[in-house]
Amino acid sequence: MSSQDYKDSKNYKKGIEVYASKYEPQRMNRLDALYEFSPHLADVVIAHGLGDVWVNKTPSLSVPQKEIAVLASLITSCTVHSEIKAHAQCLLNVGITKEQIKELLVLLTLYIGVPKIIVAKQLIEEAFEEYDAARQ
Repeated sequence: MSSQDYKDSKNYKKGIEVYASKYEPQRMNRLDALYEFSPHLADVVIAHGLGDVWVNKTPSLSVPQKEIAVLASLITSCTVHSEIKAHAQCLLNVGITKEQIKELLVLLTLYIGVPKIIVAKQLIEEAFEEYDAARQ
């Protein structure tokens, strides 16, 4: 499939829908930038990652459950700070409360330790502030 065909594929379109359902509208430009950088990379992330894995291969998990798993994984690695913030906001967008996110941090402390949780806590506080500011 040529890169011109990627945006026309069923899974790419599903991936765009998934992204739009979880993220703030102003984040949609990130997908265009990803595609401009590399159509092949955009296809892997959007069509395969979001369209195929999120929709087709994990149908018994709800979106909030998937987002909790993703955020926990990102916090555990504690290397992709912008993604921790983005997925904390996604959780709020799909109905998970700030209190539930805070409880996730409490639970993860047992498994990954205080230093990573302190970093994640700061990022999540920033995510909460940005989320609230976008709604004022």
